[in-house]
Amino acid sequence: MKKNVSLRITSTQYVENLRPSGEAFLRELEKEDSLEIYTEGTMYSKNEATYISYEESEEAGLADIRTLVKLDDGSIRIRRFGRDEADDGMDMTLRPGMLNITRYRVPAMPSMDLEVYTNSLDESLDEEGYGTISVDYRIKFDRFFSRRNVLEIEVMPS
Repeated sequence: MKKNVSLRITSTQYVENLRPSGEAFLRELEKEDSLEIYTEGTMYSKNEATYISYEESEEAGLADIRTLVKLDDGSIRIRRFGRDEADDGMDMTLRPGMLNITRYRVPAMPSMDLEVYTNSLDESLDEEGYGTISVDYRIKFDRFFSRRNVLEIEVMPS
């Protein structure tokens, strides 16, 4: 059964710096950017998986994009769909310890391949589906761009 939910979605991006520490290096995170949105969505369960669906915002540059989040068996899959059939959007699976190659399309740019490595996934949804999902992952494309991201989705009653 589908139910309406309120969502607080926070995405924080960090630059990873290596600082010398004796004969080794320490990895330090420097906050680069953060985005927080509040939106309405729907939630439902099917075949022991939890699904959350919502419309992206114009403010984030993602007008007319729908996102579907599937939480299942220790992984989270995030798919974005455009209104246009030719828009292949994004399809990213995040599972702790897994490196995956994802094709990502940004509006007005050609699609690109991203390497995504998931550090951790924490889920604390109660039996009604309310709570928080948090995933920490690294994105790399080209040899010059590598960022650490923390995505948090808080699911609340509508």
